[in-house]
Amino acid sequence: MRAGSAAAGVSLPAASETRATLRKRRLRELDAFLTSGGTLVFAPAAAPVTSVIIVLFNRAELTLACLSALASEQADPFEVVVVDNASTDRTPELLRHVEGIEVIRQPENIGFLRACNEAARRARGQFLLFLNNDADVLPGALAHAVDAVRRSADVGAVGGRLILPDGRLQEAGSIIWNDGSCEGYRRGRDPADGECLFERDVDYSSGALLLTPRQTFLDLGGFDDRFAPAYYEDADYCLRLWQSGRRVVYRPDVAALHHEFGSSLSTDDAIGMQEERRARFVAKHSAWLSSQHYPRSVGTLVARARGARRGRVLIVDDRPPDRSAGFGFPRAAELVQALDDLGHFVTVYCTGFVPGSGDDARRDVNRTVEVVSRPGSPGLSAFLHERRGYYGRIIVSRAHNMELLRARFGAPSAWSPGARILYDAEAVTALREAGRRRIAGESVDEATVALMVRQEAKLATDVDAVLAVSADERRALIAGGCRNVHVVSHAVEIAPTGRAFEDRQGLLFVGAFHESSPNTDAILWFVRHVLPRVRNVLGHAVELTIAGQNPPAEVRALAGSAVRVPGGVGDLGPLYDAARVFVAPTRFAAGIPLKVIHAAAAGLPVVASGLLCRQLAWAEGRDLLMADSADDFAAACVILFTDRERWNAVRAAALERVRTDFSRSRFRQQVAAALS
Repeated sequence: MRAGSAAAGVSLPAASETRATLRKRRLRELDAFLTSGGTLVFAPAAAPVTSVIIVLFNRAELTLACLSALASEQADPFEVVVVDNASTDRTPELLRHVEGIEVIRQPENIGFLRACNEAARRARGQFLLFLNNDADVLPGALAHAVDAVRRSADVGAVGGRLILPDGRLQEAGSIIWNDGSCEGYRRGRDPADGECLFERDVDYSSGALLLTPRQTFLDLGGFDDRFAPAYYEDADYCLRLWQSGRRVVYRPDVAALHHEFGSSLSTDDAIGMQEERRARFVAKHSAWLSSQHYPRSVGTLVARARGARRGRVLIVDDRPPDRSAGFGFPRAAELVQALDDLGHFVTVYCTGFVPGSGDDARRDVNRTVEVVSRPGSPGLSAFLHERRGYYGRIIVSRAHNMELLRARFGAPSAWSPGARILYDAEAVTALREAGRRRIAGESVDEATVALMVRQEAKLATDVDAVLAVSADERRALIAGGCRNVHVVSHAVEIAPTGRAFEDRQGLLFVGAFHESSPNTDAILWFVRHVLPRVRNVLGHAVELTIAGQNPPAEVRALAGSAVRVPGGVGDLGPLYDAARVFVAPTRFAAGIPLKVIHAAAAGLPVVASGLLCRQLAWAEGRDLLMADSADDFAAACVILFTDRERWNAVRAAALERVRTDFSRSRFRQQVAAALS
């Protein structure tokens, strides 16, 4: 079934705007355009990459909106091929005001299907984009569609989100059921929901917005004439693509506003024609349809994606993975990527963060990962109820999220039938809390620490597997009563910056901040007790840069002649390249020090506390310099700052440790072992 679409660069109509009032507004816009004598101009394309095919039969007001949106597209050179099926309204007048397009004029209305086939034969582009005249592409749609086909040789067609004039979703890819009926996934929902913002293979995508390689289309004989004049030709074409070994891909950033049935004589006529074409479709493809899901025998959740992946994995965490956020979220991003690379379908449910937009939620995840943007913790019960039995594995990250699920749903065995439950400790928070209390002057003996660890580990003594970030924390969790504990550390690719020792200046600290953050304590201690000692030896020109999200007021107050506090920095590369020494004076923490790993991977030698050195199990004096007292820490900074040979030796050794301990291949092996 064909769908229509909507406008790029055109604002969504108000939800209260009816079809009739919207049409009146578009008619006024058409009249104003034609009365003004204006011209819509498309740049000529000597060698177009894409041919955009638009079939017209009246509804000039929709055609103006469609062409206006298309004219603003920023993409590789494209041509526009318009077939006018003998329109009797103001369409011929409108086309006289459009330059740079090819117009094929038919003496009679030959229908959508035959007009598309005729235009495809005359098109010059490598790709064809079939676009309804009641569809207005949203910015970037054409470029993203072409990108999706170019990424993989087996992609036969790309479709996207169709958004209705009232702002609701018409479809995000479509399902073909066993009886030949079709259903647009998430119809009537919010088009910004995370459930429709991930890329996947689908049964078919609407011909209102469908890109395909031109040669593939011609090789398959174009749209099948038995579905003329229209409807089901797109479903039939996509089915034939699957039968020929090609994939049909839904990509959410390929999007358009669509006036559904806007190009039809009436909604009733369109629905009647669809039912008649459905009977032809079933007769042609009865064998293929026999392997499809029965309507309502499964939900759209199961049928929404075509093609089997290794398994479905749900990750419950505070927020979407974010490589810039600290607090274990860079590792979370690597975990999600590893699972996706291993062939699993991954959903991330965020308990404490409601994304402001799809881009906010998806910045550091692959296109094929689903990030659910429901209202955090309050929506979790409904979400798990809807998806009961859907996931083969559920990974719960962080102790407070494990506590949340236990409080809501009881023992892990009751959460989802057949699912293996894994607890990703991310960090043993009891160890961090014990360190914080000691720094605050409290007396915390080892027996108390062991009790705190046992209480935390009790959260996961009855799960199927536990993920620990280091061998040290694995031992602590086992001692606390956990079983089947796997080390899943971190993945970092080395990328040493090129600047030589002599061309570098200053000290660098990187770390995100939050309430009672170890980073706040660390940098305040360093500036107050270590930096003055370093400057006494090296001179007062030595500068410290403190980079990290959300620095609190006491950290911002450190800024001055010797200290820069730029706050959150999107690209740390220039800072790593400019600094001579990285400092990590953390006095209490748990997990593994990602800041040290990332600095070492950039080729920046590190002075770290004994705590961080032990967490990494790196060799003091070789892989990094270690110190705990203010005097010793300052002395270590001076050594690396002044001794070029030592600096180069530590840099080389640390790069090798990152390469050995934290390669992506090793991380994927760790993840696979934990899930097996």
